Amino acid sequence: MEIRHGQVGTEVEDVQRRLAGLDLPCDDDPGLFGDATRAAVRTFQQRRGLVADGIVGDDTWHALVGASYRLGDRLLYATLPAMHGDDVRDLQRRLNRLGFDSGYDDGLFEGRTDAALREFQLNVGMAVDGIAGPQTIDLLARLHRQHQESPAFVVHERDLLRRERRHSIAGARVMIDPAQGIDHPGTCALDGTPGHEIAWAIATLIQGQLAALGAHVVFSRGPRTTPTPSRRAQHANVEDVEAILSIHVNADASAQARGVAGHHFGTDVHVSEQGRALALLVVDSIVAATGSPHCRVHPSTAALLRESRAPAAVVEVGFVTNPEDSALLTSTTGQRDVARACVDALSAYLLTPSDDWGP
Repeated sequence: MEIRHGQVGTEVEDVQRRLAGLDLPCDDDPGLFGDATRAAVRTFQQRRGLVADGIVGDDTWHALVGASYRLGDRLLYATLPAMHGDDVRDLQRRLNRLGFDSGYDDGLFEGRTDAALREFQLNVGMAVDGIAGPQTIDLLARLHRQHQESPAFVVHERDLLRRERRHSIAGARVMIDPAQGIDHPGTCALDGTPGHEIAWAIATLIQGQLAALGAHVVFSRGPRTTPTPSRRAQHANVEDVEAILSIHVNADASAQARGVAGHHFGTDVHVSEQGRALALLVVDSIVAATGSPHCRVHPSTAALLRESRAPAAVVEVGFVTNPEDSALLTSTTGQRDVARACVDALSAYLLTPSDDWGP
């Protein structure tokens, strides 16, 4: 699903109502996706750590829906698919600050959140039903403390992801995610090559090199499919991979914009240490191999990063709207250089025990 500038209809009006409920009203006519609506969408995306492209895609739509919930608006409990929203995120933060490890404040009511809620209910003498209803929420609000030095899940993440030192990457399980897909091809390079084809070409080169080293590589999609970001994350979880690398191409209205950027899961409370380490390694490696500008790594709440259990990094390998980056990314040599740099970074990551990255 994509709702973008110039569209008219009830879907646009729904987006406008949700933005207005978040104090992001726009001056466009109801149902018209004009400049004001696009500006409001971009502001929302920036606040949520999403790509600020002004387009309501899957990640932005799910974030908009989730942002409309406040703790107490509904009963929260474990379901399939998982309940998500700002109310779940608030519940996770309150549990974590009270010492009950509910995992990342990712807004997803899954296993660790359910276990933490049940442990809280047991400790305070309530009926242990795993449901965050009025009584549980009221007690959480009264017990809520702000003086915890470190949420419980920060220490747990380091324990969960601690790896012994590898001597090779043979047997390592890695997911490579070529972004976009046939249904949402992304921006075309200056020679007309769709962004999703560039990402696929680089991903297959990475797969071949990793397989030659003995790693087991899983693709998040096929060459003719476009699963949602959430489906890609679910696939990674089912495959129980150790790391996820998502290959994106960037675009900008200005042809001057160029360089390599990375993204890892992060909110205003928590940053995935392992995801950040992986993102930085890959960006550093591509910059060294290609001479492209370094656009740093940034926290994000994109679904692939938020919903996957393994450390994950999104890497934007260049701007297809820039002549130099476009030429690099559409050439066989350039794609091989980028792929080799990604393999080198993934190898360095997998061969380094998690403790060596530090907090």
